[in-house]
Amino acid sequence: MKKNFLSPLFGFVVFAYSSVAFAQVVDKEYKDWTVYTTNLQGKVACYMASFPISKTGNYTKRGDPYLLVTRLNDDVFEVSASSGYKYKLNSDVAVDIEGNKFEMFTKGELAWAKDSKQDKEIIGLMIKKNHLDIRGTSIKGTYSIDRYSLSGFTAAYNRMKKRCEGN
Repeated sequence: MKKNFLSPLFGFVVFAYSSVAFAQVVDKEYKDWTVYTTNLQGKVACYMASFPISKTGNYTKRGDPYLLVTRLNDDVFEVSASSGYKYKLNSDVAVDIEGNKFEMFTKGELAWAKDSKQDKEIIGLMIKKNHLDIRGTSIKGTYSIDRYSLSGFTAAYNRMKKRCEGN
């Protein structure tokens, strides 16, 4: 399912830099991953997104979950996710990349890798593996497990790096 969206985090960045919202543009699609661009103060900003290929859990209703990799500058890439609900206060999100486990910290509806070292580790595994699972717990105590395909991830990641090089 193809969706056009602006993540709350990316939306915050856009509004922090300008009172005018910039349009996000689909740059290129690679299987289960899409590269997006937008213009921030004359510079091209890039991120890539995917949506789950399967969703399980004991929730009754939630928004659309997604997984992002955002290029913050030439050498810094940030992994973030949303399970489509507000996370339980002080809870972590469990990431399982084919047996390689990580925890991401949460705030509101978003989860991030704990630091840039963890971002690099997660991205390195996303390049090599086929899928990852994200398990989150909502403020209501319900849980979800979302599986993301990594098909197309490497091509999208390389495109994002090249497309926004030097910005």
